[in-house]
Amino acid sequence: MKSMQENNKDKKVLTNDMATFIVLNTASIQIIPTTVIAIRNSLGSENPTAIIFPVWIATICAAIAGVISVKIFIKIGNMKKY
Repeated sequence: MKSMQENNKDKKVLTNDMATFIVLNTASIQIIPTTVIAIRNSLGSENPTAIIFPVWIATICAAIAGVISVKIFIKIGNMKKY
């Protein structure tokens, strides 16, 4: 983010790349959700790792929805300039 901000002309406004980076960082695709697996294990779950695929699907869907949303907002913002 610091290197993106160095190339930013208007320091008070996010660039399109910065907004996309924030959305992807916030979506935080989980490879292995260790905390939830540990909680399920401590509570005696028979298969605590059964949540891995649903977590992958949910985080990938969140990332895709976030990127699509930010691209739409960028396009709307660019339309208002004209």
